[in-house]
Amino acid sequence: GIDAGGAFGMDVPFPCHNYLLGNNKYGLTQLRNLDKLPTTGAIVIAAPLKIVGGSGSPTRVFALVSK
Repeated sequence: GIDAGGAFGMDVPFPCHNYLLGNNKYGLTQLRNLDKLPTTGAIVIAAPLKIVGGSGSPTRVFALVSK
């Protein structure tokens, strides 16, 4: 099988993006190695591209951890 989108559009394109961004929130998905971070004390930094009119972006995400 294939994972293809439907042949119909959504009333609001990317409704989750619009809901989160419309409330000054953002979402991070498909992050790896989070199990290697301590349960507390890490500072996570997300640096997305500034895409004018975009509802999402590839993002460089990294964490600062004290030793």
